[in-house]
Amino acid sequence: MDPRLEKACHTGNLSMFHGLLQEDKLLLHRFSSIITASIDNPLHIAVSLGHTDLANEIIIGNPDLSSDLNPRTLSALHLASAHGHLEIVKLLISKVGSNLCFLKDKDGRLAIHIAATKGRIDILEELIKICPESARALTYQHESILHLAVQSNSFETIEFLVNKLEDDGDINELFNLKDDKGNTILHHAVARRQLQSVKLLLSKGDVAEVNAMNDKGLTALDVLLDSPREYGDLALGEVIRVAGGKIASEMDPQQTSLETNTSRNESSGTTTPPSRSWVSRLFGGRRGTRLQRRTKKHDEVEDDYTPGTLMVVATLIATITFQSGLNPPGGFTQDNGKNTTADNSSNASTPPGLAILRSKLDFFLLYDMIGLFASLSIILILICMRPRKKKIMMKILVVVMWVAVFFTALAFASGIDPIFGNSTLSILGYLVSGWFLLLAIFSSSVFLLVIVYLLRKVGWWRKKEGDKVSNIVRNGGCLLRCMRIGVVIIILLFSAFLSLIYWQTVEVSRVETSTYTRENT
Repeated sequence: MDPRLEKACHTGNLSMFHGLLQEDKLLLHRFSSIITASIDNPLHIAVSLGHTDLANEIIIGNPDLSSDLNPRTLSALHLASAHGHLEIVKLLISKVGSNLCFLKDKDGRLAIHIAATKGRIDILEELIKICPESARALTYQHESILHLAVQSNSFETIEFLVNKLEDDGDINELFNLKDDKGNTILHHAVARRQLQSVKLLLSKGDVAEVNAMNDKGLTALDVLLDSPREYGDLALGEVIRVAGGKIASEMDPQQTSLETNTSRNESSGTTTPPSRSWVSRLFGGRRGTRLQRRTKKHDEVEDDYTPGTLMVVATLIATITFQSGLNPPGGFTQDNGKNTTADNSSNASTPPGLAILRSKLDFFLLYDMIGLFASLSIILILICMRPRKKKIMMKILVVVMWVAVFFTALAFASGIDPIFGNSTLSILGYLVSGWFLLLAIFSSSVFLLVIVYLLRKVGWWRKKEGDKVSNIVRNGGCLLRCMRIGVVIIILLFSAFLSLIYWQTVEVSRVETSTYTRENT
C-alpha cells in the first residue's frame, strides 16, 4: 500500500485522500482480494479508526472493498461492529447491502456475533432490525449470539438479547440450542457463576430446559457441583433447585450413571474436590450410584499405589536382600581356617571365605533370592512401563510386591533359626505357618479375581453394572467357543500351578520342621 494512502486512512485526512485519487484514478481498484488477504485495505483502516467520512468516500470509490477480508478474516462490517462504530455500520449496509451481514470470519462468526461478544448493544439492535435472519445464524462451533453473549460475561447484553428475541418470537429456537459440546446457554452461565443471568434465563418459565444435558451427560446443576467452589455457589444452587433443576443421576439413574461418572473422570479436573463436598451434599442429594461409589473407591485405592511408592519399597527390599545374600547369617570362615561353629573338627579344613552355616542356609538363600529378584523385577518394570499400560501394570506390580515382602520375611525366619537354635523353633513355627496362611489367602483371592475376569470376558459370569457386552459374546460363533475352551484350559493350568506351589510349600515346611526337630533333639 502507498504510504501516503495509509497515512491518509490512519488520520482520516480527506484532502490528502482526494489528492491521491486525482493522481491515480484506479488507486482503490488496485486492491484485489488476493492483496487484501495479506494486508488491511484502506476501508479496513478507516472503519477500525472510526473515520466515517473517509469510509464513505472509499465505499463510493470501490464498494467491493466492503466484502474483502483482512488477514484476521474480518470484513469492514466485522471491524465496525467490534469497535462500536454504529454510523459506519449503517453506512456500510445502506451503501453496499445487507449481504454484508452474512460474511463469516475463520470461526464462522458474523458481524452480529462480534457485536454480541463485545457487548455492543446499539449495534446488535441495528443489525437485528436490518437483518433479523443473522440473529439466528450459528458459528462453526454451533454457537448462537446468546452463547457468545454469555461467554462475554455481559449481563446487559444477555438481558437485551433475551427480551429482544422474546419479542420477535425467536427465543424458543435459540434459548435451548446446544453448541458442538452439547452445552446450552444455561450451562455456560452456570459455569461462569453468572447469578443474574441464570435468574433471568430461569425466569422465562418453561422456555428454559433447566435439566438439559450436554454431551458429557451433565445438567446445569452437575456443572455447578463438579467445578471448584466459589463465592455465591450456595445462592446459585438454590436458584437452580427452585426452578426444578436436578442432577443427571436423579433423572434417569440407570441410563445416566455410567455416562455421568465417565465424563466427570475425563473432563479437565472435573472430579469433585474435597473442599466442595458440602455443596454437593446440599444440592446433589445421593448423587452417586453404587457403580459411582465403587469406581470412586477403586480410584482412591489405585492412587495409593503410585509408581514412586512402589519404586522406593522395591529398592529398599532389593537392598536388604542383596546385602543379606552377601553377608549370610553366621558369617564366613576366617583366613586362619578357624570358625565359631560347635563342630570345629569337621570345619578345620574348610577354606576361608565360605559361609559357616552352609547347609543350614539352603532355605534362607532360596527365600532371599526370590525376594531379591521379585523386587528387581518391580524396578525394571517401573523403568520400562509405558503410560498407556499403567493401570494393568500397577496391579501386577502390587502382586509382585506381595511376593517380595513375603519371601523377605521367610528369609529372615530361615536365617534366624540356625543362629539361635531350638530357642526360636516354636515361635518361628507359628510365624511361618501364619505367614503361609496369609499367602494362601492372598493367592486365592487373586486367583478368584482372575477367574471371574476371564468368565466375564466369555459371558459366563454376570457383568458389572454399566459394562457393555462385547461383540464376540453377543454374536457367538466359533470364536466365542474357542475363547471359552481357552479360558477353561487357563483356569485348569492355573489351578494345577497353585496346587503344586501349595503342596511344595507344605512339604518344604514339613521337612524343615522335622529337620529342625531332629537336630534339636
